[in-house]
Amino acid sequence: MDPEELKALMRSGKRRPIYEPGEATLDVSVGRPEIERLLPHRDPFLFVDSISKVDLEQGALTAHRTIDPKDPVFVGHFPEYPIYPGVLQLETMGQAGICLTHFLRQGTTDVAADAKPVDVRAFKIHSALFIDEVGPGHELTVDAKLLSDDSMTAVCLGQIRRGTTIVSLAVMEVYFVDEA
Repeated sequence: MDPEELKALMRSGKRRPIYEPGEATLDVSVGRPEIERLLPHRDPFLFVDSISKVDLEQGALTAHRTIDPKDPVFVGHFPEYPIYPGVLQLETMGQAGICLTHFLRQGTTDVAADAKPVDVRAFKIHSALFIDEVGPGHELTVDAKLLSDDSMTAVCLGQIRRGTTIVSLAVMEVYFVDEA
């Protein structure tokens, strides 16, 4: 990714949503059972609770995550002032991006009953910003937008919002093991 293009994406994404629903945006109701057919992750490391919007033309989606106040991570991060770790926010954006690649590669918002999770590995974090805190009980909106996909790797822009507040933003790349 061109360094100037990356800088521009990050500058823009920390000020406004990375994705605005348009005419081609479809309202969907994708829950945990379907998400488990798209992702190899399981509790306690499955961080996408639901997907509510998919836009195949824009290559974007909106997902959701509620931070469980009883999440054991808060015991140590930090005991007197619990903050959800940035690395788990990155993972949340990455999982939303993997779901997005499924919809785009299949050309549909449906999740087939026989869909199987892809074997995928984090490859590179091109850039990440943590702008505001995420804490216990926060309801998060996770937007993902595909920047490129060459079948072996995909680059995705992810953003997490709490209400209208942008809390984190990242550009990351994943490697699809099954495609190698």
